[in-house]
Amino acid sequence: MTDIDDPQFDIEPRMIVRYLQHSGWSAGDFGRKINRVFFKDNAPDAVEIFFDKQASKETKRKEVFFALKTISEFYEREISDVSNDIKSLTYDQITSKIPNEYVLNDTIQLRVASQYINQMRGFLASSATTELTGERHFKRTRKEALEYAEQCRFGHTFRGSFGFLIESPVGLNETPTLDIVSEQLPLNRRIVERIALGLATYCDAVETQNPGVIAERRDGFSANMCDAMADLIEETDVSKMVIGIKLSPEWRSKSLASKSTFSIEHKNIELLRAAARSMRVDEKPRPVQVFGRIRRVETDGNPADLMEDTAPKEIEINWASDDNTLVHVKVMLPNADYAEAVEAHRTGKYVSVSGMLIRLGRSWRLDQVENFKVLTV
Repeated sequence: MTDIDDPQFDIEPRMIVRYLQHSGWSAGDFGRKINRVFFKDNAPDAVEIFFDKQASKETKRKEVFFALKTISEFYEREISDVSNDIKSLTYDQITSKIPNEYVLNDTIQLRVASQYINQMRGFLASSATTELTGERHFKRTRKEALEYAEQCRFGHTFRGSFGFLIESPVGLNETPTLDIVSEQLPLNRRIVERIALGLATYCDAVETQNPGVIAERRDGFSANMCDAMADLIEETDVSKMVIGIKLSPEWRSKSLASKSTFSIEHKNIELLRAAARSMRVDEKPRPVQVFGRIRRVETDGNPADLMEDTAPKEIEINWASDDNTLVHVKVMLPNADYAEAVEAHRTGKYVSVSGMLIRLGRSWRLDQVENFKVLTV
């Protein structure tokens, strides 16, 4: 027997009424003090649920308990699933599944989970900036877009090809309109619609192996969204990711696509990159000061003889750029600076360096390097 104090019953009765109305039930007053929700089909008696308009907190919880029990039995579903569906009325959902080959005893490597969260945050912020500005490519992520990404909630993971759940808040539609009247959709809904349209267009592009299909759809992916989606797959290092979109029925949506799940495969990442390049205007080199931790050191020479060896020596720095985007910047260093960089990489210290930032495809490089320093604080 499910405990009435279980958090799954922390639901307002009006949310249950709205959920049932979306499922074809009818609602109305039953006298002056009672709300009635009922489902009438060919059966002799209607299925009915009642809520006292002035119920105490204890009575309200009992009514919610028995309402969910009735709905669960009527639809032959678990109470927890019904509860989650009702609570999700105020969210659009983005689900992401990875193949079973990366799952062991219903767990995945922490590296995969960490990269997913970081890269998905960037993708959401890029999507929000695209929707706010309408630009096909931008250098600076909008502050409001970053705030949107932080508002989104990371839900419970789910089984069956290990999955992640992102909830994008849309709220209840307190002023619904008739079907023939256009509805002003909240920004968060428009962002998720753009993501869904972009994913659908990506799938079309894969079928024809034509990145131009993505670039031609102005209400879908921007260059930044293409790069962010490609980064998501590359950094999590999975063979594919199946992304699903589930929109709250509280808000009417334009026709998105004939399907709501989309498979993004690692082998098609270059198609996203090509689409991004076609939408991106050329970026001129610019002077910057890079600050961050070193993620990689590399030399073809003898690492035991750093001061005398003449082979090229490169480091790569994690840098939060001016638009709050994480950028990996490659820097060539002379022997003495490289030796200090190796030690900073080993101890996790921050470094700074100045130069001209150049974009090469999806990579960044610093030229005219000067003032390399290992920071002590």
